[in-house]
Amino acid sequence: MSRSVAASLPRAGAQALPAHPAGQSQEATEALQNFRVIFRSARRHFHEVEERCGISGSQLWALTVVVQSPGIRVKDLARSMAVQQSTASNLVEQLARQGLLRRARESADQRIVQLYPTEAGQEAIARAPKPLVGILPDALSRLDPKRLATLNRLLDEIVRSMRSSDQSARHTPLADL
Repeated sequence: MSRSVAASLPRAGAQALPAHPAGQSQEATEALQNFRVIFRSARRHFHEVEERCGISGSQLWALTVVVQSPGIRVKDLARSMAVQQSTASNLVEQLARQGLLRRARESADQRIVQLYPTEAGQEAIARAPKPLVGILPDALSRLDPKRLATLNRLLDEIVRSMRSSDQSARHTPLADL
């Protein structure tokens, strides 16, 4: 018997490990493994964004929305990204400080701030790995609406059954968790 095979066998008197962690079903184990793939893939994408562009994944997403909708207001940016307006304002502040977007008051109502990409912002978008909004939002946007509704019901059920959940994370970009 080879050493690797012998090493993988339980020792005399040792209790064999269950086939699935904590007595989980095969389906629960598969779901857990899929979540791991999703989280690791998203983290790798965010790392690649930072390496190529020097900004976070959430900053890239915000900048992408501004590039696609020049003149957008902060509240509309927040709605587009499904985040709190204060989160969007912070992203705008960071991007403006880096010279990637500019704020302008171009309407008759001087309280309204509109957002525009700068040339440097356009260049950052050109360097960025695709999809620009992130791999998870992109994948979700491509699901059939009925399947997405089913996924939402199942995820809601998981969140409700968790012993502890942080509901404030609902409005935090994945890149910032």
